[in-house]
Amino acid sequence: MRPRIRSHLLGPYEEWLEARWQSGYQVGQQLWQELKELGYKGSRNTVARWAAKRRAGHNPQAPDRQQTRAAWKAPSRRRCAWYLSQAPDQIDAEITRFLDHLYAQAPELRTVAEQAVRFVALLDGNEVTELNKWLEQAVDGELGSFAAGIARDIDAVKGAILTRWTTSPVEGQISRVKAIKRQMYGRANYQLLRQRVLLAG
Repeated sequence: MRPRIRSHLLGPYEEWLEARWQSGYQVGQQLWQELKELGYKGSRNTVARWAAKRRAGHNPQAPDRQQTRAAWKAPSRRRCAWYLSQAPDQIDAEITRFLDHLYAQAPELRTVAEQAVRFVALLDGNEVTELNKWLEQAVDGELGSFAAGIARDIDAVKGAILTRWTTSPVEGQISRVKAIKRQMYGRANYQLLRQRVLLAG
């Protein structure tokens, strides 16, 4: 990569410097001596700095890698698990690159992600036979403990797949009652709690 010349003294000699560099002349002292014969009035240190940057492949116009890494915060483990369970068309390009990096470092994660995506799709479908196949494939893998838990409560999981009913409204009401109870600091009796729940409804 070719460094951008910052010195106004080196500017007129940029093309010549690059040609000499490509020809194999990559010593700052030698380049400086030759530049002097061409009329260069700058110091040897300026040429030496140019050569050092050129040797390192430095490009001031390229984004700094450390700044780029710092600009993107790695997701938490919970968020990462959520990414792994999403279909490819549900995540943006940046997350896709992040997942590709994970798969390169730990190839077994790709299998885990594929199984997670399939399980999420099963919950949105109505084929319980596919659930049995999924359990057979997942029980011996990284999702084995999760699959074992699903197998223990298989009837409830199948019910969630086959019916449109959900316990979410009930769970929401339970959470609401608990929140009201916490606001009362445990000092109220049942009658007052009942009254507050009814009024809050």
